[in-house]
Amino acid sequence: MRSDATSHTRRRAAVATAVVVLACAAGCSYRPESPFSGLTPAQARAVSAERAAARDDVLRADLRSALDRRRPRNVLILSGGDADGAFGCGVLDGWGRRPGGRPRFDVVTGVSTGALIATFAFLGEPADHAALRAVYTTVRDRDVFTGPFDLGPPNSVFDTTPLRRLIAAAVTPEVFRRVAAAHADGRRLYVSTVELESGETYVWPLSKLAYDAVGPAGGTASESDPGLARFRDVLLAAAAIPVLFPPVEIDRGLHADAGLREAVTLRRFMLGLRRAAALAVGADGTDGGATDDGAAGPPVVWAIVNGKLRGPPETVGNNVASIGVRSLTLYTESLVLLSLRDAAHVAGARGAGFRFRWICEPDDLDPRAGGSVLPAMFDPAVTRQLYAAGEGLGGSGSWHDGPPPLDADADTDAAPDVPEMNAAEGVARDTTP
Repeated sequence: MRSDATSHTRRRAAVATAVVVLACAAGCSYRPESPFSGLTPAQARAVSAERAAARDDVLRADLRSALDRRRPRNVLILSGGDADGAFGCGVLDGWGRRPGGRPRFDVVTGVSTGALIATFAFLGEPADHAALRAVYTTVRDRDVFTGPFDLGPPNSVFDTTPLRRLIAAAVTPEVFRRVAAAHADGRRLYVSTVELESGETYVWPLSKLAYDAVGPAGGTASESDPGLARFRDVLLAAAAIPVLFPPVEIDRGLHADAGLREAVTLRRFMLGLRRAAALAVGADGTDGGATDDGAAGPPVVWAIVNGKLRGPPETVGNNVASIGVRSLTLYTESLVLLSLRDAAHVAGARGAGFRFRWICEPDDLDPRAGGSVLPAMFDPAVTRQLYAAGEGLGGSGSWHDGPPPLDADADTDAAPDVPEMNAAEGVARDTTP
């Protein structure tokens, strides 16, 4: 999920040994407030399934209220990537500067750092791009976390009190009000977390949360608004890298970075209900989608990957540490690749008919070359380069089409790069009754 996965993995692996030692010393402990406390495995599964069904009902009802009469034209999904989120911010900025600008997204989802970007990508005004640029090109480790192993929480290596302050400064009551207004206009914002006890991915309807707090009359919000506090808590949880950062307790659950389960979030119901898809197809069989400059064309799922899909080959020492770091790097790359392919197949499935376009950091981008053994996670010298690279690619419209290939040397199942979108290209009709 990052442009130099090895450098980030090395940092995480370096603290792993200390974590294991502390875990062994601490022994096993359980939260008495856990909804699974005292249950048998079968009972725990039943509770988890019941809670998941309730969440799905809320999500589907939320989408139905927006998409009963129309299907979304543009869906944006943002991956994780820690500081490499600067790349995605640059893509959005450069894209917005193209002639005609970028489309207004009907649905936006985010994982990890993508969750932090998602609110401002969803709002999409020049001031929102400026806010992302101001944060992602200047923030340092001390602005995100303190530690390791200081007087912070006992459930992580670092303390993210600085990140909580950073989120509060960025997600103001006015931003919260604007998200609610966008929801009232039929658009939807979602971010994902993993609840550690159940292992389930939670997709949080953040725009609904804002709308429910502000109200249909479009009122105002204040710093003391419980809805705003909950909105911020979800964002903090979405960025909580397990072990390194503390999970966030929400509704008796321990929530952390959804990157444990998926690199990007896309669900079929986010692409519109069958009835809405049928209504959206005109008598001539065309569909009301959009190109990268907002013109008519097929509907599109746009994916921004905050990192590379594959790192370069590298030497591996015949020892536990070197093998472990390299293995974790390859696992992370695989999670990103397979999540992206899964999203592409969801978008192109029968009855969906979305075009899938994605962008990631180029292979020759290496801002961390020659770095230290334990590089800073957030270094403005690095994030400025990432931002500039993304800005250039976003401005040039350099998107890939279709699912990414599984093998770097076999591009047989993905379409070639298509800098510009052909607005005249048709889209499969939904023939499902």
